[in-house]
Amino acid sequence: MTSKTKLIRSVYLYLAALISLIFIAVGTGRVINAGLKYYFFPKAEKGGYSRCNSQPPGYSAEKGDFSTAIEEQKVEIEILLYEYEQWKKENAGEECYTQERQNNIVDALTIMIIAIPICGLHWRIIKKEKKENE
Repeated sequence: MTSKTKLIRSVYLYLAALISLIFIAVGTGRVINAGLKYYFFPKAEKGGYSRCNSQPPGYSAEKGDFSTAIEEQKVEIEILLYEYEQWKKENAGEECYTQERQNNIVDALTIMIIAIPICGLHWRIIKKEKKENE
């Protein structure tokens, strides 16, 4: 191998190891962030997820006197009320925050699971070549 090829190879190996190490740090930070928000700062989490703070479906109907409505309208109103109740269950309260928290943790762990072997592989090659050069 020429010295230029060795240099390019070394730069690639160190760069790949560094980038994957950065991804490991980011993933670890996101897991720690989620844990801190859950255990120590629960109010910090409540304002952060836009899905949990979104408005209900555009149709807002309250239970009331529907005696003048025709049958089709009564069915539509019942469907809207059912959809609103489902929306409230999924997008309000602790259930929504739990889903978002778990989603963030899964994303962070996925980053780490991919980055750790890449970093380890490149670092092992770097150590092996360094040992051979000595």
